[in-house]
Amino acid sequence: MSAPASVETPLLVPPAHASRSHAALWGVVLLAYLAGTVTLAHSSSYQQGLLLVAAVYSILALSLDLVAGATGLYSLGHAGLFAIGAYGTTILSTHYGWNIFLALPVAVVAVGLVGVVIGALSLRVNGLYFAITTLIFTIIVNVLLSDLTITGGYQGLASPTFPSFPHALSFAGTALAWAVGAALLITVTVIWSIRSSALYPALLAIRDSEPFASSVGVRTSMTRVAIFSLSAALAGLAGWTFSFLGFITPGQFDATAAVNILVMVILGGMNTRLGPIFGAIFISLFPVVVSMNPLWQEILFGSVFVFVIVFFPEGFVGVLARAGRRLRNRGRSPSSNDRVIPPTADADAAERARKIAVLFTNSPPQPVMAVTSTAPSGAALEAREISFSYVSGVKVLDSVDFVVPRGTIHGLIGPNGSGKSTLVNLLSGELASQHGSISTNGQRVEHLRAWQRAELGLMRTFQTAVMVRELTARDNVSLGLFSRFRRIGSRSLIWPLLPSARRDSRNMAAIAAASLRDVGLGESWARSRVADVPHGIEQLTQLAAACAGQPSILILDEPLAGLSAGEIDEVSAILRQLKATGVTIIVVEHQTRFVFEVCDNVTVLAAGELVKTASAAEVRADDRVREVYLGQ
Repeated sequence: MSAPASVETPLLVPPAHASRSHAALWGVVLLAYLAGTVTLAHSSSYQQGLLLVAAVYSILALSLDLVAGATGLYSLGHAGLFAIGAYGTTILSTHYGWNIFLALPVAVVAVGLVGVVIGALSLRVNGLYFAITTLIFTIIVNVLLSDLTITGGYQGLASPTFPSFPHALSFAGTALAWAVGAALLITVTVIWSIRSSALYPALLAIRDSEPFASSVGVRTSMTRVAIFSLSAALAGLAGWTFSFLGFITPGQFDATAAVNILVMVILGGMNTRLGPIFGAIFISLFPVVVSMNPLWQEILFGSVFVFVIVFFPEGFVGVLARAGRRLRNRGRSPSSNDRVIPPTADADAAERARKIAVLFTNSPPQPVMAVTSTAPSGAALEAREISFSYVSGVKVLDSVDFVVPRGTIHGLIGPNGSGKSTLVNLLSGELASQHGSISTNGQRVEHLRAWQRAELGLMRTFQTAVMVRELTARDNVSLGLFSRFRRIGSRSLIWPLLPSARRDSRNMAAIAAASLRDVGLGESWARSRVADVPHGIEQLTQLAAACAGQPSILILDEPLAGLSAGEIDEVSAILRQLKATGVTIIVVEHQTRFVFEVCDNVTVLAAGELVKTASAAEVRADDRVREVYLGQ
């Protein structure tokens, strides 16, 4: 889906100085790379040996952090992937006479394909079970390396010779140092690009709240597998560089190595830009620089690891980042002035309608008098004969019909256990339909997944806010725009280098900020991490994220939970204005006074069965509704 015309407004075009600052940043990175590589290429053989090993493990640690930190897949299989890259390069070069540069893409692609298979396992198992599964993969690879003749068994294989520079370039120093430096630069560039892209919040949402990610249009399964495959390919790149550093033996890629790679990431700081590099340098250089008994070395490493896990789980760089946030936030806290007062005057209501119209239409904003609340004919959402059971023989929903006219606010109420949440999950695609049909705007969707329904304009919020807590409110709302911009995933590999991608980032941030203002949240709340805001602010942020996605159908699951009276009035005004722009809204809420005041029609469920669907006034006066729900 292409970005709407309302996104491409001149007001959102980035200023020239922003592009210059971005170019200057990358210039500094390139100069640092050149300075470091020149120094390394002209250092002594001993120093080169130490630093090249540290650089290789930095690539490996960064590749693991891409999946462990960003998607929560704690892989102990990267040692096995590392081994495949190293042994594959060595065998192709020494046994079959391949050029080492021809072996490079083969090793990277082959290990990436292995990563597709392992990543697919994450669709079946996760958490501890995924870690154990990947550890078994490393053990299997290690056993094969130890037993196969072509790998040299326990003796290993001698490294292929890396070619030197031609005589005319001999002033550049050791060619291998430049190759390893280039591999590290490529890895850093790819991972930093992803972290700077609009894909990064989606990865964190997959890690922390997959339902939220799916609800805004993220293809969670495919994205998870693709990221693991990319991580595996980078591990293969690390293996290619490692193959030139001396003998390779199975003991370098065993289960202990798998754990040490994870330790590098955790000690340095998981999900930080530089943490894995610091961790890799410490783990690889400390035993050499500080000579000590191997037993005491293991005890020291174990003690440091436990200490970090218990007291500083964010790692070394994470501690520094936390201290930096405290310094930036000192004396700056959201105040009451950062809340937008709910509209009371007609002029305020007109302005709010105008702003929401900008977000919800692809045409220029129209005068407020042109916006009508008359619902067009037809049903926006139609569910027929919906039945569902979690346990065979026990129906949670039994032949429920749920029809919502287009352009209306429709309430869904019922006592606890009536099936409301199950019905909402079926409508949004979080649960797979077992029986019945579901249509949105005339299109059958019961066979579609949640992200596909989001692309069709069906968005939702959740009963308990499921935002990414380490991101700011504005970044969380930007995630709601995921389905409105093209090729976010493919462009993420070189995101900062693409003018179109940088423009999209600024546009998404601007729309997110506007959406937050429209739910009553000011700039300080927008800059605050969700983990640091009150529950009511989190609920409003979730509403802003759903609204930013420009839905045609919006499902709100208990949107008033934890809100104050003023915030409830704010939500009421927002819903009425969304309705005026033609958005169809479904509200699941226990506060019946709010439902009967705001909703055009109301559906009542009880014990999985439909009690009544009618206008709010009719439902309120119905004797059976009073009996099963209102207790009257």
